[in-house]
This record gives sequence, C-alpha cells and structure tokens, in this order.
Amino acid sequence: MSGHGTPFFLAFPDSAAACAVARRLCADRPELDVIPHASGRPWIVGHRPAGELLVVRSPHLTVALIGTFGVTAADLARRIAPVRGPAGLDRLGLELPGQFHLLATADGAMRVQGTAYGTRRIAWTRIADTVVAGDRAADLARFAGAGPDLTSVALRLLNPLPAPFADRAMWHGVRPVPPGHCLELREGRPPAQRRWHRPPDPVLGLAEAARDVRSSLTEAVALRTAASGLISADLSGGLDSTSLCFLAAGGPGNPKLIACTATGDESENDDGHWARLAAERLVDTEHFLAPASGLPLFYSGAMNDGGRHDTPVGIVVSRDRVTHFIERMAERGSRLHLTGNGGDHLFLGSAVDYHALLPTRPLLTLAALRGYRTLFGWSRRAVAGALLDRRSYRASFAALTTRSSGSLDPGRPSFGWLHDPVIASWFTVDCLERVEQALAEAAPAVEPLAATRGRHHDLAGIHAGTQEMRGLEEMGRLAGVPVANPYFDDRVVDAALGARPELRATPWAYKPLLVEAMRGIVPDRSLARRTKGDGSPEATLGLYRHREELAAVWEDSALARAGLVDPDALRRLCRTPGSPELAYNPLTSTLACEAWLRTA
Repeated sequence: MSGHGTPFFLAFPDSAAACAVARRLCADRPELDVIPHASGRPWIVGHRPAGELLVVRSPHLTVALIGTFGVTAADLARRIAPVRGPAGLDRLGLELPGQFHLLATADGAMRVQGTAYGTRRIAWTRIADTVVAGDRAADLARFAGAGPDLTSVALRLLNPLPAPFADRAMWHGVRPVPPGHCLELREGRPPAQRRWHRPPDPVLGLAEAARDVRSSLTEAVALRTAASGLISADLSGGLDSTSLCFLAAGGPGNPKLIACTATGDESENDDGHWARLAAERLVDTEHFLAPASGLPLFYSGAMNDGGRHDTPVGIVVSRDRVTHFIERMAERGSRLHLTGNGGDHLFLGSAVDYHALLPTRPLLTLAALRGYRTLFGWSRRAVAGALLDRRSYRASFAALTTRSSGSLDPGRPSFGWLHDPVIASWFTVDCLERVEQALAEAAPAVEPLAATRGRHHDLAGIHAGTQEMRGLEEMGRLAGVPVANPYFDDRVVDAALGARPELRATPWAYKPLLVEAMRGIVPDRSLARRTKGDGSPEATLGLYRHREELAAVWEDSALARAGLVDPDALRRLCRTPGSPELAYNPLTSTLACEAWLRTA
C-alpha cells in the first residue's frame, strides 16, 4: 500500500453487504489501496508506507501482515502452508519479531488481530448491517458517524485508570478488542473475540531469562537496522536507551547512527554525564547534544497536537518536547527514530510482586520489603497493613468510589489490586456520577488481568504504555520520522515476563535482568549506573512557564462544554502551579482528555 498521510486499514468480511460498504468508501476515497479476497471482493482498504505490508496466498487461506515484521514472502508461505484456516494462526504472531497486525481470510471466515500487548490494536463497528474492523478506532468512528462516549471520557480523567476501563470504547458503537485477543468473523455469525496469547509463567532464573531478553531484544533492534540509511535514537544516559544504542550501532545493516541526548540541568540530573560516557564507546555514531535551554518544557504545545488519537494520551502534555529531536532528525534525513520507552515497564518491577510471594517465600519477601521500606520511608505498620489485604480483585474493584480521593504518593505503600483514583477538585458532579455508574455496572463481572496482583499491575502498566506509544508514533510521523519502541515487541515482553518476579522487582539492584542481558554488549561502566534521571524539575518549571497558556485552555473547553470539569477552578489552579492540588499531577489526564475531545 502506498502512503497518503496517517497509515490505516479497514478490513471487510467476504460478503455482498461488506462489499457494498467498501466500494462506497473507495468511491469517496479513490486514492486508497485495496487488497481483495480470493472472491475478488474488497478485503483490506487503506494505505501503508512501502515495506509495511506483506500478503501471501496459499491453497487454504490468505494472510496479510501489516506493520514491522521480519519475514519474507517465501518464508511466510512456508509457515502458513500446513495451516487449514484462520483459527490455526495463533503461533504465527509470536514466531516473528516486530510489531504488526495479522489478518487472514478463507472460505468466508476472517481473522483480524493486533499484538499481544497492545502496540498494534484493533477495533470494530457496524456500518450498514456489516461488521468493519480496523487498526484505528478514530477512523472507524469517522466512517460510521459515531460520537464520543462522554462516560468513557469521564473515566479517562481518573488517574490511575482502573482496569478494565482501558479497553472501554471511546466512541458509541466502536468496540476495541483487548490486547492478546483476535476478532473472528464469519457470515451469519456474530463477531467473536478470542484470546490467542497468554503471558508466560514467571519461572525462569537469571541466566535463562537474561539469555531470552538478550536474544529477543537483539533481534528486535536488528529488524529495524537491517535496511540501509541513517537512523537516530534517544540516548538519555539511562540503561534502556543506552542498551538500544549499542545494539543499533552493531546492527546488521551497519547503520549510520545519531544518538540524541538532552543534557537537562546537570546539577540535579546526571543523565547527561552518563550519556556522554556511553557515547565515547559507540562506534560510527554521532552524538547530538541539546542543551536544556534549547529544549521545550513540558506543557508546551499541549493543545497543538494535530493528531486524532484512539484514546486520550498523556504524552500530549509534552508534545513539543518529545518531538524536538524527531524534528531535528527529520532535517538530517533519519529514516527511523528508536526510543527506550518500555524498559521501565519490563525491568523495573515494584514491591507489589512480593504480595503473592509472602506465603511461599517469606524470608525473601521480608528481606526485600526491608529494602523498600528504606527506599521509600514506609513504616512497618503501613507495610503490614497493606500485606494483610487479601481481598479478591472483584471485591477491591467494588470498593472503588469517587466520594474520597486516592493518592499517588510513593511514601504510602500499596500492595492492592488497584490504586484508588485521584479525584480532582475540578471534576463536576455530572462527571463523578458518570464514573460511579460505570463502576457499579462493571463491578459484578470484572476480572483481573492475571492471577496475582504483581502480574496484574505488570500487564496494566504495559497496556497503558503501549497505548501511550501509539500516540508517540502518531506524533513522530507528523514530525517527519517514524518512531520505533523495540522494548514493547511481543517477543521482548514475553522474554522479560518469563523471569521470576524477584529478578525484576528488587530494592537491592537496578534492573538486574537487563544488566545481565546486556553484559558484553554495553560497557561495564554504563551497566554499573545506579541512579535514574527524573524529569520532575522540568515538569514543574513547565507548569510555571506555561501557566497562562494552560489557563487559557479553559476559556473555551470541550470538557467544560460537556459538563465534566469546572473551567473556573482549572483556570485558577493553572495560574497557581505550586498548589498542593496539583501534586503528583492529576492535571495530565485532564489535559489529555481535553486535547482528545477537541478532535473527537
């Protein structure tokens, strides 16, 4: 498929009704490309950049891969030759590196799936009595004439957002398919969502898990560097981006690499120091340094995103900042920009993992919790009380309320299934009533994402992270360079999640699993870093510097017109950025929802 703006696809069943809808769309948009079913009816309609689509037809079915994948047509044909129908393709999605959609059609049956952890997602809707699936809920809503669901918007104002609302539709009639599930369609049957992937059990020791992480991450980066041309990458000085830069510099295509570093205020943040140490050892790599004075602050351009996202994404509050390097690299001719996003989700872990370990490994758990108490200043009584909470997920969910506000203060230990959401003072009564009704409706049937609290939090965080990265990828394309986040490849995530919990969550070492995986690739002095940069000073300064710009957002607010926020309260608080009400920043989700609703 050729490129005509933001890539997207729609998938149509092999039926006369679907054919009529697809042909009407193609008549209105003649620039779109069409991949047909074996019958000749339209199957996939849309556009993609060159190299992001592969279609192979076998005697039994037709398979399409859309996105970034590491397979040739001949190899894909060999892999699908023994498969007799779309339902037999569960393994294929995890056998190949990359991030891609997988579609298949045969004998009136159709399968559409994204990735296991949400980097590539799908949704579906009904248009003129036929089901249409696609990779962008925003496009499906536009084609179906669907309006935004204000209750979904109200829920997205919450921070943190309780599962399962991350998979709730943002538009009436448009239904997202959860990560790890596929959509199956057959003439005469209702649409069916079926799970095709489950995360691995966390049973591997350090040596085995590190080997898997090393192999999968090397493969993920090699896939992006195999083609010729200039590529760029973040080099923050942290372990995640540093690892990617060393893997990319030694990639199979011998790429010319530009490593991008924002030095920041080095009196408070030592990222710049560690980035320079790493750059000294990177071969054939240009180190592009941006001083703090030349970098946009957080909240610059928050309402000037220009994209139409499937969900509100918090990254809009730092849009100008995150696209600064991408725009500079577009001027230099970079064909791809790599980021280390996802490394924290996979390798940082949290103390909640020890809630499930306490009964079976009490000595390990108590020793680790002593370390966490020292790190965060937790009291023994608070830790003991949190550990004694043995409620089920459903009971914990039923206890959620908007009548009191939770806290994201790390000084308070939490080992629960859920964090009580922060209820901001600017939420209206109508907003809170919508949230309460949604909580009550969901409570009887709600299920956790995993059997233990630690794994539930892992998956909730990864799903939220991949959703944010979809927003970043959209911003990257608009800024001129596609963005890749290799840590969120399914095979990399599976490799990390296969490790025992204490290898990912420990107070005694910093990301020990990634350190062991990168030994011999990343210099020892970079692996020895024990500090972590924090963007809090820049975020606080951004609130002060852009306070009038932020206050002006609420002069003509889409959220206020919808009755969800009090614009007067927001104007007042934005002009007093030192207010305790903005601690741990509940403003981010509000700005994200405002930006989304303005384009929805």
